Amino acid sequence: MDAWLSITLLWGAFAATHILMSHTPVRSALVAKLGGKGFMGVYSLVAFAVFIPLVSTYIGNEHQGPLLWDLASIAAVKHFAMLLALLGIAVFVSGYFQMPPNGFVPLKDKSARGLTRITRHPMFMFLGLWGLSHCLLWGFASDVAFFGGFAVFAIIGCAHQDSRKRDRADLKDYYAETSLLPFVAILTGRNKLVLSELPWLGLAVGVVVAVGLYMAHGVMFR
Repeated sequence: MDAWLSITLLWGAFAATHILMSHTPVRSALVAKLGGKGFMGVYSLVAFAVFIPLVSTYIGNEHQGPLLWDLASIAAVKHFAMLLALLGIAVFVSGYFQMPPNGFVPLKDKSARGLTRITRHPMFMFLGLWGLSHCLLWGFASDVAFFGGFAVFAIIGCAHQDSRKRDRADLKDYYAETSLLPFVAILTGRNKLVLSELPWLGLAVGVVVAVGLYMAHGVMFR
């Protein structure tokens, strides 16, 4: 089996198990049987059981398969992709400093603030952006399947979460004033960007992490 197809199938398994286990009837049944912490433990084990083979399959087959495009030789594209990667990691890390109301951590304040004015799923959406940045730099089929999977999974996974939580009475206003895709709510006038609300410390830490990963890239990856 071609590497890109194996990677695609593993991404499909990763998405399917996440969606199935978080589907309300299945989740409720598992929580009733295992308890909240037990469910999260099983949920995490299943995720790692699929994600680790996914990563190892890609690492063993980097830059394999047909070359779909070759944009890395274009300086402007390379610099743009690096900027997207920096932004993706920075926002992903800063998401831990400013959790969204629709996440796993319950928050009393359910209004959009800071990052969630941009997207109601800042961590996943910007991790997807990080994946897309790598697709610009590496156009082989195995690379596109692996890194593009982050973007596809981010959209599918977050859309599925929205379908489960959109009708919750305490989140209706939050969903009305936010968007799945970054900046859509702002561009359509349902929200606005407030720079003072952004988690600047988290963004600074994220930039440091991104720069560190870039400097170690040659050691960690080919």
